[in-house]
Amino acid sequence: MLAFLGAHHQWAYLVLFLGAYFETVVPFSLFVPGEIFFLGGALLAGMGTLELGGVMLALYGGGILGDNSSYWMGRHFGIELFERLARWPVVGRLVHHDNYRKGVEFFRRRGAMAVFTARLSGPLSWVTPALAGIFRLNYLTFLRFNTPGVILGISGVVFAGYFFGNHLQALRSGFDAHVPAVLLAAATLIALLLAVRRHASARGKLKRHGT
Repeated sequence: MLAFLGAHHQWAYLVLFLGAYFETVVPFSLFVPGEIFFLGGALLAGMGTLELGGVMLALYGGGILGDNSSYWMGRHFGIELFERLARWPVVGRLVHHDNYRKGVEFFRRRGAMAVFTARLSGPLSWVTPALAGIFRLNYLTFLRFNTPGVILGISGVVFAGYFFGNHLQALRSGFDAHVPAVLLAAATLIALLLAVRRHASARGKLKRHGT
């Protein structure tokens, strides 16, 4: 991704926009990893290859438009899909009219906070906009709380990537100069984790034998 974006500046912002868009549009959101685009664009901005402002506009625009697309897809097609799934032998036990009413009530009471926090909660962001549409959350409420959620959720990844991209050479030099210390610290941490895990397993076995 970094190599492609770095070599094709004229397409880079469009690729970032489309990546941020499809990362949130059902069903593409289930298998398009948006972090690749967020980090890739931010790293190249930190390295001076892309403009930070352009990267942020592309990612914010794609994320907001993608969430809105999912909302309207859920609003227009969600009830019909819900009714079809309710007739399936096994799925119908979970997808039925009582649960639909519960979903509507949940989004009526807590939907605003749900669409805001979903963007900060990893996988929840993949489906929450569509659920907000299915369960008829007021669109203006969705827009008012989803938009800042998108900006905050993407900004955290972008600023981290920009920092590393901006200090990449210094970080690489520092790592190369302290490879033995870094490897020793990593080995020590792994050993400690294994020891704690073994100790917890041994205590669990003793408790089971004791009972």
